[in-house]
Amino acid sequence: MEIRQLRYFVAAADAGTISRAAARCGVTQPSLSQQILKLESELGAQLLDRLGRGIALTDAGRALLPRARKILAQVHEAESNLLADIDAGRDRLAIGAIPTIAPYLLPGLIAALRAEFPACDVIVREGLTQHLTEAIADNDLDLAVMSTPPEHNLIHAETLSREPLRIVVPAEHPLCSAPAIAMADLRDQPAVRLDEMHCLGTQITEFCTAHRLDGNIVCHMTQIDTLLEFVRMGLGVSIVPEMVAARDTDPARRYLAFKRNGPSREIVLVTRAGRRTSRLAQRFTELLRERLTGPSARKPLTSGSPTPSGTPS
Repeated sequence: MEIRQLRYFVAAADAGTISRAAARCGVTQPSLSQQILKLESELGAQLLDRLGRGIALTDAGRALLPRARKILAQVHEAESNLLADIDAGRDRLAIGAIPTIAPYLLPGLIAALRAEFPACDVIVREGLTQHLTEAIADNDLDLAVMSTPPEHNLIHAETLSREPLRIVVPAEHPLCSAPAIAMADLRDQPAVRLDEMHCLGTQITEFCTAHRLDGNIVCHMTQIDTLLEFVRMGLGVSIVPEMVAARDTDPARRYLAFKRNGPSREIVLVTRAGRRTSRLAQRFTELLRERLTGPSARKPLTSGSPTPSGTPS
């Protein structure tokens, strides 16, 4: 049974003749008649008596008519509501992000998305790079924001920007008076560092090893908030993403820039290869691009000065 066949049957019942029904439906009379015959064959019952100057409903036709009208009304409602739901963003979006990005980027982006689409259902998963990559490949997540994802034949990765890393020190540290920090300035400093379970920790370790900055590590951390507290207490200096500096309002810490050749990391958007992008995912991606590359995305840090609250550094 096809929707088209039901439409033709209802049109014939309303018009009273096959010819008028065909004209109303914009098809030829033989085409409409053939489809109604197919419907009768599938149902195993004759629906119309073909009379010389018109048609009449049989018992089966009278029984089917209200059901056919109800089905066609439901189809029309589904078509109309589908477009309305898409326009309203009445959909589910599952977003992933690594822990060194999630708290700094996602809250503002999701708030902006929900302001535009109040009916949307947003799910956030914070996890390590490998776990998020597998979730994307398995279609458990619609997209994820990370840094330098592993090679995977089922994912598509797009680099959106590069983010500088900054040096964080206690507010009264002697380095605060320097206009910018050279690699040599850090070699004798006690340091606290993010653990290599995070891709950022691995990136920082590789940078420090290449520049002989790994000789005096006090502690490895799994959480940036813990690392920042160690810095505040004067137990060591560290290297963190610029977005961390942008959110930190504690005057007991200062964020400093490297003189030159400082480290940076990629900000990468990961999606499932070959998967169609939903309207919500498209809008989230647009907001993410604006946040990362727009005119207010970054302002240079002033050496020795605290980062203003809420101002991207």
